[in-house]
Amino acid sequence: MASGVLRMDEITLQRHAGDKWFATNPPDAVAFPRSTRAVADILKFANRHHIPVTARGAGHGYVGGCVPVRGGIALSLARMKRIREISGSDFVAVVQPGVITAELQDAAEAKGLYYPPDPASRADCSIGGNIATNAGGPRCLKYGVTRDYVLGLEVVLPDGSVANLGGRCHKNKTGFDLARFF
Repeated sequence: MASGVLRMDEITLQRHAGDKWFATNPPDAVAFPRSTRAVADILKFANRHHIPVTARGAGHGYVGGCVPVRGGIALSLARMKRIREISGSDFVAVVQPGVITAELQDAAEAKGLYYPPDPASRADCSIGGNIATNAGGPRCLKYGVTRDYVLGLEVVLPDGSVANLGGRCHKNKTGFDLARFF
């Protein structure tokens, strides 16, 4: 693993022990990957050694989803924060999970587009966390929740294999919508 990717100091462990929910439990280590390949390597290692892994976005949720249940590795996706593409021709944004919601909304608006989901913490929450919790917020009654805006996902499975689910097509009826499982 590259230098700085894995941290085990007490301050880092405590910062990754919980979210806005009341429950906390520190991990044994915190990983900070910057790429899908790095996530895959971490999950392969953890799977091989039976180490639990808890994914973590920005840590601003109220559901406890990023709280490590049994220690293990907290997989912080905060450094995976690139907006790779925003296309006005097919209205698709391709982003990494650590992108902050407000940054995506601002980038879309700069291109004359609109990304409606706003879980009322848009300046702090990440797209990955929004997808994991299917965040909605005050605009969801009119525009829908996060899953209504996810066309595809690149997912790293526990064994380290990478699955590309869905795609850029807005209407796709060729089989099961596996992206919604994640």
